[in-house]
Formats: sequence, C-alpha cells, structure tokens
Amino acid sequence: MLERLQIHNYALIEDRQIEFEEGFTVITGETGAGKSIILGALSMLMGDKVESHVIRSGSESATVNASFSFEEGLDEELRRFLSERDIDLGDDELLLSRTIRSNGRSSALIQGRMVPRTDLGELAAQLFEISAQRDHQSLLKSEAQRNALDRSGECQGERASYQEEWSRLQLLKKELAERKALFEAAMREEEFLRFAEEELSAIDPKEGEDELLKGEIHRLSSFEQIYESLTRSSSLLHSFEASSVLAALREAKHELEPAIKADRSLEDFANRLEESAIEVQDIYESLRDHLSSLTFSEEELDRLQGRLAQIQRLKKKYGPSLERVLEFREEIAEKLSMREDGEIHLSRLEKKIVEQEHLLLEAGKALRTKRKTAATRLAKNVESRLRTLGMKEAVFEIRFREIPPAPHGLDEISFMICANPGLDLHPIDEVASGGELSRIMLALKVTLARQGELPTLIFDEVDAGIGGAVAVSVAKELAELGKTHQVIVITHLASIAGKADVHLTVSKVVEAGMSHSRIKRVEGEERVREIARMLSGDSAREESLTHARLLLGDR
Repeated sequence: MLERLQIHNYALIEDRQIEFEEGFTVITGETGAGKSIILGALSMLMGDKVESHVIRSGSESATVNASFSFEEGLDEELRRFLSERDIDLGDDELLLSRTIRSNGRSSALIQGRMVPRTDLGELAAQLFEISAQRDHQSLLKSEAQRNALDRSGECQGERASYQEEWSRLQLLKKELAERKALFEAAMREEEFLRFAEEELSAIDPKEGEDELLKGEIHRLSSFEQIYESLTRSSSLLHSFEASSVLAALREAKHELEPAIKADRSLEDFANRLEESAIEVQDIYESLRDHLSSLTFSEEELDRLQGRLAQIQRLKKKYGPSLERVLEFREEIAEKLSMREDGEIHLSRLEKKIVEQEHLLLEAGKALRTKRKTAATRLAKNVESRLRTLGMKEAVFEIRFREIPPAPHGLDEISFMICANPGLDLHPIDEVASGGELSRIMLALKVTLARQGELPTLIFDEVDAGIGGAVAVSVAKELAELGKTHQVIVITHLASIAGKADVHLTVSKVVEAGMSHSRIKRVEGEERVREIARMLSGDSAREESLTHARLLLGDR
C-alpha cells in the first residue's frame, strides 16, 4: 500500500508529506485548492511526461517521493522486476522518486538508485492505478476495452502466444517481399547482368592488378633513364680509371700501410677501408648484374597499357574502384543465382507462410475461446455492479465481431449497453451519458480490482455526472472495495466523503504574497464542518451540520 507521499516544490505545494492508511480515503477541498496537484504528483511517478511549468515559482526543480509497504511480501512479478535490475527491497519498503528540473530534464529513482523513466512507470503500474476522467474516455476505445477484458480473464498467456505467432508471420512476409523484390529486379536486369558477367569474365581482373600494372608501365616507360643511371653509378664505383670509388679506397689503404708499421692503432682504419672496398665491390657487382638483366620490349609495354585501359574501362562502368568492380562481380553471381533459384525460394517461403497462418489461426482461436469465457464472466459481474450503482435495468454485453487476423487477435471487441428496458444494445460510446460512463468505469474497475493483485486504486472524478441515490450507491461500492484494497478518492460529493475511513482536506492559503496548498487530516467536528461545506457551501449552517452528522453516522 501507499504509506507516504512527499511533494516538494510542485505547483502550489512547497513541501508537504501526506500519510496514507489502509481502507477508503477521500481527499476534498474547494475548487482550485490543489486537489489535482496530488494526482499530478502521483502521475509523475507513473513515468508520465511532465512539463517544467509544474515547478513552483522561484524553484529550480520539483520532486515527488512515495513509499510503499508490503505486509504480505512481494508478489512474484514485483520480485522478478526488482531482481532483474538488482534492486534490493530492504525492510519491506519500496521508495520511488522523480525530479523534474527547470531545464526540462528529469531523473527517476527506485530505492535511491537511478533508473530509466520507463522503468519507474512500469514499477508504479504494478503498485497503483489512477482512474480519471480521461480513463472514462479511453474506455470508449476498442483497444482499452480489449485490454480490460484480457486483464479480467487472465488472457495474457494466450495473447502473448498469439502475438508471437503474429510476429513470426510478419517476419516471413517481410522476407518474402524482400526476396520477391530481388527476384523481380534480377529478372529486369538479367540481360544487363549477363552482358556484364561476360565482360568481367573475359577480362578477369584480379585484386590490386591496376596498381601493379601502373608500376610496371612506369618502369618500362623510364627504361632509358634507368639504364643510364645504373651505368653512371656503376662506373663511379669501379672503372679502369684511378678516380673510381673502389680505386680510391684501395689507394687510401695502401697509403696507410707504412704508418701502421710505426703506429699499430692505425690498423683499424685500414681494416675499415678494406671492408668498405669489399662492400663497394659487392654493390658494383649487383648493379652490373641488374644492368645486364634489363630488357625493354615495346610490345610488352603496349600489352600492359592495353590491359590497364581495359581495367580502367571496367572501373568507369562498374566502379569507381577495382575493389568495387570485384564486389559487383560477386553481386552479379548472386543475382543470377537468385534468378535461377528464386522461384524455388519463393515457393518455399510461400509454403512456410501458409503453415504459419495456420498456426496463427490456431493461436487466435485459443485466445478467442479464453476471451469469450472471460467476457461472459466480466459482463455478468459488471451488470451486477451496475445494478448496485443505480442502473437497475441495465444490460451489459461484450460483443465479438470476427475480423481478418490482426495484431491483437481475430475479433474486434465492443462493450455494449442498454440502460433502459426495451431498447437495443449499443456501443457504450453511442449511448452512455457522463454519469453512466462513470458508473460503467467504476463497475469495471471494481470488478477488475477484485480479480487482480493491484493493491492501491486512486479515483478522480468518479462522481462526474452523478448525485443523489446514485452517489450513495457509488459511495457504498467504494467503501466495500476499501475493505480489500487501499482506495483513494478525490471527490466533490459529501455522500462519498462521508463513507470514507480517512478524510483529507486540501486548502489554499496566501503567505507573503505566495499561494500555498495545505493538506491535513480532519476528524470529529472538523470533519463534520467539511462535509457540511460540501453539502451547502456553508460549514456553519445548522441544517448542513445536522445532515453531515447523519452521513458520518451512517458509515
């Protein structure tokens, strides 16, 4: 259950902590006092998008903290949720927090640990539910009606199985569409592809061949320059003239020999000159051998230039690089193979789709059966509760209309109602008044709450469009629900407020030119005066006070 709600710098609330109890709690107050602020604060914890204008004037951020307790321990779904995120429950208390800043950014925490906003909302949805006027309108939509039915009948397993089969079918259809597109493209391109394949096969380029050809062509084109350079270089190293490098080295060593006899330390220089002469001799011989191996062929140069021109043409047509040309060659082979084998692949896929459609229909029928069983039970329970809520002649029915397979199943589901005897059933969005819609919503919520595990239910505008005996019936239903659940109701009706176990009031005061919302629990005569105010607008009027005491005494 929700134990505490702390609101800091949110709208008119500067810093308030609200203590909640088990059972049925009402929140009342004059229009504009700030009752909706409490609902807005709880909506923040649901992960709803929040605009920064909710931050109290003069503040940089607004924060909402909520504490939930679990006397009977966590249910399996909550335990799994926390375990998957490595969050420890602690002393059977769960803390949720959200902060919105003036720059529009927000942060969410569970047990003081930063989490994504979606995780906070997912957890909050397992702890409490808010039913407001917008939910009444959402009930008019087929999707909301279908979800309510699935919740009431525990159809989630069959629904998940159906959606898995649906997803598999969509993947197969997507694959078929892609393969058909490739197949059709291959058919359109076949003539071009076969021409390209023949051209590429005839030339048969190799990876990196264009760069190798450029290097060889450059070498042959520079043959004369290379030959002359090698000839001059080798002549400088060794020739019959005394000015060659080799001759100079040998002469230098010879000149050192007399000095070595007098100074043995000079012998190292002579050795180094000898080594240099040997190295120069080796270089000379290598240059001479390379020079003798040089050949030039005009025909070979023409052949290489022609080969390069062929590859350059391929690059221009299919490139821009040789690497891309080779990739294109592989694509051609794949597309032609698809053209040749495409019909076989398509036929196999179409067969798989037929088989998957059969599996989908089987899953859809299982879901339909479960839903129809749930629909009978839910309609009976809702109809019974509508009678207690003053719609004594109402007939409520959940109607199925078969449709082609869709993501949600094989049927459209409609909530039908006849509020008066002798009239035909119609969809609730066509015939339900505001008050009737509020009661239908309440009947559904109460029925679903009794079947589910949700511990805390919060109602806003549950009294919309009702009054008198109907309001008394609604109050009794909420009080009865409060015996098994924590029920929190924001109301304007004294008949509902009078049935509550706990009564909180919200009032607005102005201090130092700033508006503040005050929230407090009222009991005894203070509660009598609040009920009297709700009855007549005058908390001091004797008739109103007497009526208020009667309402409170009838709990």
